[in-house]
Amino acid sequence: MACAGGTAAPDSFALDLQPKQWRIISARVALDASADRGELTCAVAGQSTAITIARGIDLTALPWKRAFSARAAPPDPARASPAGGAPPAGGAPPETDDSRWPEIRVPSLWSENDYAWCRVHVTIPERWRGRKLRLLMGAVDDNDVTYLNGAEIGRTNGWNVPRDYVLPPAAVKWGAENILTVMVENPWAGGGLYKPPFILLVGDAPVPARPETTQPASPRPAPGPIGHPLPLRRFHVKQGVLRYPNGAEVALWGVNYYPQSWYQFENMKKLGVDMKATIRTDLDHLQRMGVEAIRIHVFDREISDGQGAIHPNIHLDLLDYLVAQCSARGVYMFFTPIAWWGGPNERPGAFSAETSKPGMMFVSAAKAAAANYLRQFLTHVNRYSRRAYKDEPCLCLLEVQNEPAYFLYGDLAGTGYAPQGERPEVLERDRVTFRALWQKWLAAHGFEDAPIYFSLFRYELMRDYTKTMVEAIRSTGAAQPIAISYFGANGDDITSAIADSECDAITISAYPGGWERVNDGVNLLPQMGPMTLDPRLAAKARLAYEFDTPATNTSCYLFPAIAAAFRSAEVQVACQFQYDSISTARWNTDWAAHWLNWLYTPSKTVSYMIGGEAFRRLPRGVRYAAPSAELKVGAMATSFTHNLSLLAAPDVVMHARSVGPWNPLPWPAQPRRIVGVGNSPYVDYGGTGLYILERTGKDEWRLTINPDARLVGNCLQGSFASPVAELEDNLQWFRLKLPGWAKARCYRIRGAGEKMARVPSANGGWLLRPGLYLIRR
Repeated sequence: MACAGGTAAPDSFALDLQPKQWRIISARVALDASADRGELTCAVAGQSTAITIARGIDLTALPWKRAFSARAAPPDPARASPAGGAPPAGGAPPETDDSRWPEIRVPSLWSENDYAWCRVHVTIPERWRGRKLRLLMGAVDDNDVTYLNGAEIGRTNGWNVPRDYVLPPAAVKWGAENILTVMVENPWAGGGLYKPPFILLVGDAPVPARPETTQPASPRPAPGPIGHPLPLRRFHVKQGVLRYPNGAEVALWGVNYYPQSWYQFENMKKLGVDMKATIRTDLDHLQRMGVEAIRIHVFDREISDGQGAIHPNIHLDLLDYLVAQCSARGVYMFFTPIAWWGGPNERPGAFSAETSKPGMMFVSAAKAAAANYLRQFLTHVNRYSRRAYKDEPCLCLLEVQNEPAYFLYGDLAGTGYAPQGERPEVLERDRVTFRALWQKWLAAHGFEDAPIYFSLFRYELMRDYTKTMVEAIRSTGAAQPIAISYFGANGDDITSAIADSECDAITISAYPGGWERVNDGVNLLPQMGPMTLDPRLAAKARLAYEFDTPATNTSCYLFPAIAAAFRSAEVQVACQFQYDSISTARWNTDWAAHWLNWLYTPSKTVSYMIGGEAFRRLPRGVRYAAPSAELKVGAMATSFTHNLSLLAAPDVVMHARSVGPWNPLPWPAQPRRIVGVGNSPYVDYGGTGLYILERTGKDEWRLTINPDARLVGNCLQGSFASPVAELEDNLQWFRLKLPGWAKARCYRIRGAGEKMARVPSANGGWLLRPGLYLIRR
């Protein structure tokens, strides 16, 4: 151990570590009086890592105060609040009395959407006079205006943008108490002072986001051939890449689908549908859409008890049926066995219902129950296939838990984590447990109670949790790759713990635009440019457990951009959230912001299919320029301006709406398959439903026409009393414009025996209703 610009003690350690073990070592560093920063280097076995040591004040170690003011008018920092009260329109003036404001610790998140005035009192040493001082904040969700002693020092918009504000020397009270105020604007959903660091820094040099290592991150392999998904077979991960047994790369496009659980189950039950027949119909439709994988976060509370034991019931029966159907049909399944979320049919006392979301990582009883549940779930024998889940041909991937959450440093003294539906007594019990574990951990390592150690504490908790869950899964003989969700990884400690862990993959998501308001007419393409992931995760395969073009009724341009962004990040399996069953899609009664169905959303469906084609064709790690209003990558093009997605390849062409003046792709002369809505260079069609033309011979096409879909509502407001769309069985004019087909004949196909009846010609085409046809010449 050595420190440039200072001293480190002790200067060496003796270590004895087994593979995958870890041990925390610490050294106390003192900077030279003239230095504003130094560098601590730790070398072992020919490798080294360097940590920047900076002179400054860690603001997370200090108590903060917070008060809210209404968003009815823009904040006015010149107005002082009444003594002891929340600021009516501003909390920046130093004379504002904050003595009765509630205390918080940062980092911190909250769900309130009023202006939040966050203040911290900090003494700045006199000996720093004449040196440059900066305030660094990792991120503020969403926007901030920041003041020192009432003087504005900076403002930034953007929930994930680092802040770096210089403190004006004239505003600083040297050798005395200063008041730093951050006004946080959080327009919707959760927000706050959520991402460290929060520090006052002396000097000009930047602070690295994470320790800099002399060894480069594990290199990612160059992209290779993409394998065909069938027949169903096991995957493995090699050098962070998901592969078939022959070494070819995996690239699967899928959906989330939940007929067996939650409100989708309840709504299907209310309608009195045959659930198993509905599952079969939905799978027929999904396969026509090119779906290769179905991801399910299993609602564990429906089928488990407080110890994690499985209790068979109708939910498990329907899941068994769906799994057996997928194995028989050649559709892969991606299981997240623990959803954590509650629902209308959860069992009283289920283990995740009795644990806060962060507590799933460290509450000993919850970890034991989760491990028991994972073992029982994977060894559960499917009543329809007579195979244990772990042995189902379709089961290709496992993710331990859906969207985990983690306590923040603020939870050690107060509340940093924004509740997600936990009962108050459960949440408080887990906070008490968390604090007790912290004190025990400090004592074990001989550390004083200081925030500098918090990231090491969480690192150990996360490593131990992941190890326990992976061991439980592997103890069953399950060989599927195991993923840990990267959702909610709100610090370098969690990222490092995942990177260093025994898991094979990580999962990410994408919801451009959010889901609180309708996003039709909003250009979201710039949000889905090329993506990069933390280089520490180079050894992990990448999966997208959820994505969507949320809260859209008519937009059909974004799915292909999401597909390209995922491939740029080397994602190999991507599953949309969530497919609406044919039984409920008319009303969109389940997840309001998510609406996708083979019949009811034709243009979105074709856009989704184009996304799938792009995902399967683009190489892993593809690079391209960030989009503005249009994007063209490979055989795919999409435009916000024209609200249109296109695909033009020698074997297939697709268009989500009628092709008009925007025509950026070269159209092949003789495609084998045409999928579209409206008109194209190949077809004139007056209906609003999706159609598919498939070449079945030199002189024959097979044509499928779906019913017209008419939008009658808003997907965010759907209910059984208020449908979102209606299907109509209308006659519509259809014309095939390919050269040499002007005199072709069209035949309607009916019944299981495919009896054919000729359709009369009309103006060079035919008047057709939804159904199945043959076009021959």
